[in-house]
Amino acid sequence: MKEQTDILEEIIPMLAIKTNFKEIEELLCANSNLPGPRGNLTLAYNFAACFQGENLSDDLLDLLIRWVNIPEAEAPANHPREYLPFCGILSLGAHYCYTNKETQHLILYQFKSAMNDKRWRTREGAAMGLQLIAENNFPAIKEYFIRCYPDASYLEKRAFVAALAHPPILHHKEIARFSLKMGGDILADFAASDPLDRRSEHFAVLSKGLQYALSVFVEALPEEGFALLKEYAVVRHPEVDKILRSNLSKSRLTKKYAPQVAEVLAIMEARGRC
Repeated sequence: MKEQTDILEEIIPMLAIKTNFKEIEELLCANSNLPGPRGNLTLAYNFAACFQGENLSDDLLDLLIRWVNIPEAEAPANHPREYLPFCGILSLGAHYCYTNKETQHLILYQFKSAMNDKRWRTREGAAMGLQLIAENNFPAIKEYFIRCYPDASYLEKRAFVAALAHPPILHHKEIARFSLKMGGDILADFAASDPLDRRSEHFAVLSKGLQYALSVFVEALPEEGFALLKEYAVVRHPEVDKILRSNLSKSRLTKKYAPQVAEVLAIMEARGRC
């Protein structure tokens, strides 16, 4: 496998010529680290950085969109070609803040598709691409999440919380507060959920995402965060209980906020004895 810088130095000149796109695909796939447990994130981020600018040709935009929409049959999970949808959606996220409103709308449409993809890597790429947008234009992400939330699928909500559980943006208190509120909204949805919903794979994916994301939000805004955890500590619901206990076990909370963690756990234990 080539060095990351060598791969990029080879790819960058090719981006200007449409006839080279096939070779770019081959280079990315060959250096994807797939099959394997972890794709080549460094290369993917460096490739996406190539699109952080205004000058993106229609051909390149079409290429990225085509990659995002490669079906599972042509790029199954853990296959080298699965790397292309991942790189595609990450690159669209990198470009979003540099383009016009019409193209931004088109990009967000691709995100909706990627957030609901059957392949977990493509869904993860969508969350990471949203993080790139949030780093540069959080108001756009906030507006998008608020607008989409009422009709969002479980997989879309999972992408929302995963995108928000991003420490580089959470040092802004207003962002941390918005993120914590969204986590609380999802907890409320869980508390009111139908038992049949809890059997679905997509419900489980969202639950797993919230099992770590809340602790990231609480770490960023501890006073308000622990108040939220206490509010739901009295709720008798198996999924809410699982989410709270998972977050309370994270070292980011246990090491810095042991008394507060113990207080929430005590509320949960007292509820269990009632």
